[in-house]
Amino acid sequence: MRRGGRGRRVGAVAAVLVAAGCAGGGPTTATSPTTPAPLPTAAVTTVAERCLSSAPGRIVTVEAPDGSGMTGATYGSGRRAVVLLHQTGAGGFCGWVPYARWLGEHGMLALAVDDCVHGASRCTDATTADVRAQVAAAVDRARASGAERVAVVGASMGGARALGVGQAAGADAVVDLSGPERWEGVPDAVTAARATTVPLLVASSDGDDGIDGDVLDAAVEASPSTRKQRVRLEGSAHGWDVVTEGIGDAAEVTDRGPWLLRWVEGALDH
Repeated sequence: MRRGGRGRRVGAVAAVLVAAGCAGGGPTTATSPTTPAPLPTAAVTTVAERCLSSAPGRIVTVEAPDGSGMTGATYGSGRRAVVLLHQTGAGGFCGWVPYARWLGEHGMLALAVDDCVHGASRCTDATTADVRAQVAAAVDRARASGAERVAVVGASMGGARALGVGQAAGADAVVDLSGPERWEGVPDAVTAARATTVPLLVASSDGDDGIDGDVLDAAVEASPSTRKQRVRLEGSAHGWDVVTEGIGDAAEVTDRGPWLLRWVEGALDH
């Protein structure tokens, strides 16, 4: 699936575009086969309606300075926050909800947010084309909610975006789970890592087709960060499946969920 579309988007349009196959430039990787499909309507107000689950929470709007608004959901509270960027698919942030809820129960403020072409997000052409602006709006929202330190964690497409623009968007730490080494709209992994001085974690599975692990190795090596880690996992877990298993109400946090939380806590306390 490739990212595509410009201009103002609503949930119904985004769902149709993704279901039909999105157009766009640059190499991509397949999204998780367990990507949840949300109700294709812009009228929903709760996470349960949006994600076709029993998950608690109401839809929030993450506002950008130019009036753009992206849909999202928040869980927990505290001075440390995690902004979760989703992988491709009509589900948008829904695949992150199980882990976001778990983070919220373990001392973190977690914000899972749609980009400008998913959910009921309504963005100007300028913000739709500016990934950094979208991520910055989410980081600002987390800080406005009380966070003093914010990590940006992305899955697949979101991972490439987290690495590509996370620090430029104001993140205090960056985590890339299964991000391809190149993605439309952001610098490639090596270029991005060279500009990343905040704590950096890049993880991918060696059996994950579409991910060039050697390039990601080189990217982390190129980063001037004094707190960086490259993790190559066995198997083929992709994106949020690195830390969760299953979808919707059946999703469970795996052993890697606490591991990632410990890494983020250490990075934000660094």
